[in-house]
Amino acid sequence: MAAQKKLIGEILVSLGYVSVEHINEARRHQMQVEGKKIGECLVELGFLGHEDIKRALSIQEID
Repeated sequence: MAAQKKLIGEILVSLGYVSVEHINEARRHQMQVEGKKIGECLVELGFLGHEDIKRALSIQEID
């Protein structure tokens, strides 16, 4: 059985890029704007930049 990938939010929090509250706020934003990914919401809300998302996604691919 393959291990489940870590969620991008978990990776961002573990890296110290955002707090759990930032993730929760981005989730609320995500519910209002259909079709947005959590990373896009975090960037739109100004919590981090595109490079931070790219870094976290590359880590997610390795895990």
